[in-house]
Amino acid sequence: MKENEGHTGAAEGSARTPRVRRATACLVVAIFLAAFGVMRYTSDILTDAYPGWHSVVEGTWLRYLMRAPSDGTLWGYVSVQYFKILAVPCGISGVFVLYRLFAHDLAETDRHWRLPEIRALYVLALLFAFTLMEFEKATHFIGLRMAGLLAGERAWVNHVLHVASAAMGWLYMRWLIFVPEPATAGTSGDRTRRSH
Repeated sequence: MKENEGHTGAAEGSARTPRVRRATACLVVAIFLAAFGVMRYTSDILTDAYPGWHSVVEGTWLRYLMRAPSDGTLWGYVSVQYFKILAVPCGISGVFVLYRLFAHDLAETDRHWRLPEIRALYVLALLFAFTLMEFEKATHFIGLRMAGLLAGERAWVNHVLHVASAAMGWLYMRWLIFVPEPATAGTSGDRTRRSH
């Protein structure tokens, strides 16, 4: 009997290991993308306020991680135009990290996170916000004093990339998990409940 229990426990542990790795990978990737998103957004604000600020990082690799006009190189063009495909995943990552920090019951949070309507809410809200900002940069119809389109940037490509980013964000949000094992109805996650 004990031998059978031992085999069962080993099998459960073996099945659980991939999800433990996935939960760890989710947190690491989310922290990285959230930090990258904050850095890009900060540089975006700096570009609006001080259009020439990027000269302080000119000639360094940091220049290509910030939002700045293309310097004519491939990386300069990729930076100003195509990093936008990460916009929604970066925003989702920030939300995920906040949930992870402040959730009292990770199993319940995981179930909430997986609801299609919750996923749609965050993805569509981020897409709407980014689309509004792109319209403002291209037309200045609200009057937010944004710097406008930068050298190497095209408005229609921005919109296409943000739609693609929303699709990526939907799939990415589906991949993210909070707990290393599926929560069941009877066990609301005693092992994952945290108090502050």
